[in-house]
Amino acid sequence: MKEKSLRPANPNELAQIHGVCSELLTCRVGDQWLGISVSQVQEVVSPMPCTSIPLADTLVTGLINLRGRVISQLNIRLAVGLPASEDPHYRVAIVETDSGEAFGLMIDEVGEVIKLVAQDYEKTPKSLPKVWQDVSDGVLKRDGHVLVLMNVDSFIALTVAMAS
Repeated sequence: MKEKSLRPANPNELAQIHGVCSELLTCRVGDQWLGISVSQVQEVVSPMPCTSIPLADTLVTGLINLRGRVISQLNIRLAVGLPASEDPHYRVAIVETDSGEAFGLMIDEVGEVIKLVAQDYEKTPKSLPKVWQDVSDGVLKRDGHVLVLMNVDSFIALTVAMAS
């Protein structure tokens, strides 16, 4: 059974929701590093043929066929107001929402899998751009940069709302 996505207010709540050491996949979109719960990441794949959807918003780059499963591919860069990337070496993180629906999220770079320790957690700062605040469950300060803990369900809901 999937963990329910919640917005923890403090490290103790984070530990109760995710366990003391949850694993996160780190990835980069533009200059922003993200942490996505490994429990929601099915896999990371190289770019694959994508079938465009007529009249779909540019945030939805199309549909991909992942071993017979048709998945909507979403462009995170466009959803957060960044220009589309010209780099053909992007990756697609296949994630699953709490409701069980799969999406492909286009990311610029895959980092590593890290353990989330509750004492490293901080709530989402108001100085973070609004779009990241809307999809964040908090932040971690790591290696000189801020890692946004991405709430996949909030991101999908925001993207779907923007594309409608």
